[in-house]
Amino acid sequence: MDTSIQNHQVPATVYFDEAIAPPESIGAAIDLERLKGLGWVPLRLEAGWAWVASCRDDSGEVLREAAAMLRVDQVSLSSASASSVRRFIEHAQDLNPGFPLIAGRTILARTRTFLASRRSQLSSYRTLLSRGRTGLAMLRTGLALITVSLVILKVFGIGLAAIPEGILALCGTILAVDGLRWYIPARRLARRPLRAPVAPSADITVPYSWLEEGRIAMTRTAPVPGAAEWVQDCERHSPVMRRRFLALERTELALERTRQAYFRCVMAKSRTGMALVRTGISLSGLGIAFLRHLHAHHLDAPGLVLVAMGLVLIVEGLNWYVSGRGAGQTSQDEAARAGEKSGAWGMLLPPPAREQEDRRYRCVPMVLPGCSPGIWGTTGLALERTLLAERRNVMSRFRTSLACSRTGLAYIRTGANFVAVGLGLLLTGPAYGLGWIALESGIMAVGLLLLADGLYWHLPARRDRWQLSFCDCEMEIAIPDYTLPPVQWKTLTLEDGRG
Repeated sequence: MDTSIQNHQVPATVYFDEAIAPPESIGAAIDLERLKGLGWVPLRLEAGWAWVASCRDDSGEVLREAAAMLRVDQVSLSSASASSVRRFIEHAQDLNPGFPLIAGRTILARTRTFLASRRSQLSSYRTLLSRGRTGLAMLRTGLALITVSLVILKVFGIGLAAIPEGILALCGTILAVDGLRWYIPARRLARRPLRAPVAPSADITVPYSWLEEGRIAMTRTAPVPGAAEWVQDCERHSPVMRRRFLALERTELALERTRQAYFRCVMAKSRTGMALVRTGISLSGLGIAFLRHLHAHHLDAPGLVLVAMGLVLIVEGLNWYVSGRGAGQTSQDEAARAGEKSGAWGMLLPPPAREQEDRRYRCVPMVLPGCSPGIWGTTGLALERTLLAERRNVMSRFRTSLACSRTGLAYIRTGANFVAVGLGLLLTGPAYGLGWIALESGIMAVGLLLLADGLYWHLPARRDRWQLSFCDCEMEIAIPDYTLPPVQWKTLTLEDGRG
């Protein structure tokens, strides 16, 4: 019954039906949010004629309003309930019942695009921090060469050893300057505050984003009233309604991946801080050794300079340590909560019965004899995309767990440096009193704390690596072709690191 509704003969009463959707051009012509307050909605719009459904009693006023707003000469009117009118409008806005305007699939797709851009920025951030750590390694090597040249100078003085002293000092200076050139841009970036994406919510909310002064800002709506009950009532969901909810689910998964990327950035910053601390403790240890073993007098200039430089680097590095530890703890907590959530399969394939519930689900898709294997139309494709997003999130959590492990190993290396320097000074140095012994013991105590903290972060990630199959020299990677069932996708086999 289309054909202009049989020459404009419309039914007296109309009920919500997705097949009777308002035309897409309506959204550009009038404000759909305003129609919710007016209590009527156009269902057809042709040249000079419109079909309107209204829940109001003053039909004459509705006809005048519709003719003026839609700019038509003739209006056919059908009565409808207030809930039907609202659902017609929400359907035109691509919304599920009760969800806000920003829950439309197009707006959610824009949010996912913003999140992908944000993850790319965070990836560049981690790359620059990695460059900074490489610069610090060059700086440590250069300072070690300069230190060796100073040791030779203090032992042999200026004479036949002047040539190797000069060569070592020159090479060390070049490496130190080049390392600083690599490190300073990373430090400048790392000192800027890094804004964390919005945290997940236990209730059903809608994340949305916008551009604010050239940066992506994100927030969440308040909990959607009745959304939890609506999700549980999945046997009443049409395919379109399920696709809308799966779009929201993919947005939540993209947001979780972005938060995990943020945590990895903060932990990369913490590892860079540990590289600073290792450089500082090495310099301080050498400076103390100069003051105690190769001293000419208690104000030995090279020793004092090395100690001062080392202390500055230690303070700077430890300032980055605390934030990395907090990010690691938060990432582990959120990964644990995310692993307890039910997956997207429940939207399309609800279980026949739930524990402690008597209700039965009636809308379980049936696969009849003769049907080809695969997925069910566009809703199945949306489900498959959501499941692939869930798999990406599992791998993202695993990468974050491995980042925790690398950060823990950085703590262990730093702690070993503290213990080695403190123990070396304690065992090889002359007895200068309780003050020196307390200092050396304190250095070892800090090292032992860092060793214990590093093991605390490394061991859980090691357990994850044993449990998951991603770390294997032989693996297969599926190459998706959404026109085919997953069992027919091509695979790329990797054996012993070779494709």
